[in-house]
Amino acid sequence: MYYSKKIKRTVAGAISAAVLSTGAQAFSTAPLTAYAANPDYTQALALSLYFFDANACGSGIKDGPLTWRGDCHTYDAQVDLSSVSGLSGSEKDAVKAANNGSSVIDASGGYHDAGDHIKFSMTMGFACTSIAWSYFSYPDAFEKAECTDHLKYILRNMCDYFMKVTFLDSSGNVIAYVDQVASEGEDHSQWSAPETQTMTRTVFFASPTTPIADSAGEMSAALASSSLAFQKSDPSYAAECLRYAKALHKFGKDYKSYKATGRGNMYEGSSSLDDDICWGKLWCDVAENGGKLPSGYTPPITLTGDKSFSNGDYDGWLYCWGKVYSGYSALLGELGFDGDRYQKEAALEVKSTGGDKFTSSSYAANWGWGSARYNCALQGIAWRSGDSTLEEAAKHQMDCILQWTPTNNNPFTSYFVGYGSKYPLHYHHRAANPGTGNSKDNTEAKYILYGALLGGPDSNGGYEDVQDTYTCTEPALDYNGSFVLAIAPLVSKYGGDASAAKQTIRNAQEINDSFVFGNGGGDVITTETTTTTTESSSKVSPYVLMLGDVDCNLEVNVLDAVMLARVAAEDTKVQVTDEGKLNADMNQDGSVKTDDLTALLRVLAGIK
Repeated sequence: MYYSKKIKRTVAGAISAAVLSTGAQAFSTAPLTAYAANPDYTQALALSLYFFDANACGSGIKDGPLTWRGDCHTYDAQVDLSSVSGLSGSEKDAVKAANNGSSVIDASGGYHDAGDHIKFSMTMGFACTSIAWSYFSYPDAFEKAECTDHLKYILRNMCDYFMKVTFLDSSGNVIAYVDQVASEGEDHSQWSAPETQTMTRTVFFASPTTPIADSAGEMSAALASSSLAFQKSDPSYAAECLRYAKALHKFGKDYKSYKATGRGNMYEGSSSLDDDICWGKLWCDVAENGGKLPSGYTPPITLTGDKSFSNGDYDGWLYCWGKVYSGYSALLGELGFDGDRYQKEAALEVKSTGGDKFTSSSYAANWGWGSARYNCALQGIAWRSGDSTLEEAAKHQMDCILQWTPTNNNPFTSYFVGYGSKYPLHYHHRAANPGTGNSKDNTEAKYILYGALLGGPDSNGGYEDVQDTYTCTEPALDYNGSFVLAIAPLVSKYGGDASAAKQTIRNAQEINDSFVFGNGGGDVITTETTTTTTESSSKVSPYVLMLGDVDCNLEVNVLDAVMLARVAAEDTKVQVTDEGKLNADMNQDGSVKTDDLTALLRVLAGIK
């Protein structure tokens, strides 16, 4: 990760074992109890991205978006193939050949899974796809919240990691990829900040001899959906993401099995594999066709009836790390495949899984561990169902999470950290709450974990604010991925003022408000209009910001001044990319105004 900052610097869990019956549950259409005022959805969306920064792993973290995080587990970059798990001898030789002849591979970077510091390619892929999907469906929401660059920064870091730990042969086929870094036993033996840790972190590979099709599918979907976010601003990077996405999809399809060696009790035994493989394939097809379905498209699997797909492997369960059929249906419906049939299927899934509580005045918490994450997942699908009643219900459920009404057994007003007047502070997160080194001590967090969706209340509405009660107090990548999927439609529909989020960010000691995200990582931004520098990865060359180059053609001339004038005048007809808007901000103050035009005209006139 590369960054630029101004001089000023301001100080998981597993799914329930019970499988939902395919019979429809009761469904209420009674009017919901409205809150006095809408929550600030825009602020919630902007803050939600900072949780990913809190879980960043590797180098380039110090002096980044958060003041309290530093580089960690940098030794993941020096992993000898002799110590990894999941590869045969011949596969190790093939990986070494693909790694420029070196037996030392780089598995650094990416994001920690939850309150611990294990890295799972499967859950990271699920979260990545969820936030990329949010941007695909509601790009205006991120513009309104002024966090598009932050989103792309996270997507790029995730995709960089996925591509770095995936090894291809000369034909472009997957030899092997890293499925997991660190085991439960290794990581959970220590409760401490990641910056201080030096424990062994075993790297677990997926390969033809140890296939893990669920993570292959999730990584494929993540890279393909993210490629859509970069197709206009960085087409070469988008193409590279899609190339790896297609290779990973092929691997999952060719080796459709699950032989993970490292997951133990964590995300063990994905209950289905076809869904992950088809999910990746669908996103690859959409990305390859510029964000649309090809003419005459036939999906990998098709509906044959309510809760019935042509592969026979489907039970109508909600969108989550273990099952993505619901997302598959919703995306096909969103893209208009087969009329409204797939939208209706998505609506049926929400009604069946969410039950009566989802559409009543009560908070829907029918799933125990991490209820808020599943609630948000249902919300995200509801917004893509075409059902206005479900959209209203989804809004109310989000209002419950952000504006909880305190009770005797639950005194909090929000389960989204950093939002509202009272949110839990005894969360199960080693980085933000290192305490005394013992998870049983129940210390108050050292740092406010801005933007984290916690597990949330139990099925009775109760909440145990105890550090080691991880079913309630732990956040995770898939939790926040689902949160973003649910909050983006609300920002798009109800709007909001980004100034409140900016004020929160300025006031937060934990957030470095001087950090500049560029176009999603990889840029070094200079305030001089005649010179620029760039530091790029070994795979792709990122876009280089040039102040004044509004049309992004690497020249600064009078045409740029005309475009800048239209942007400053808020002319909605002018088409300017995200990078063009950054280039137009001559004064680097976060907005494009007439003084930026004056600065550009002075440059063109040769006035210093």
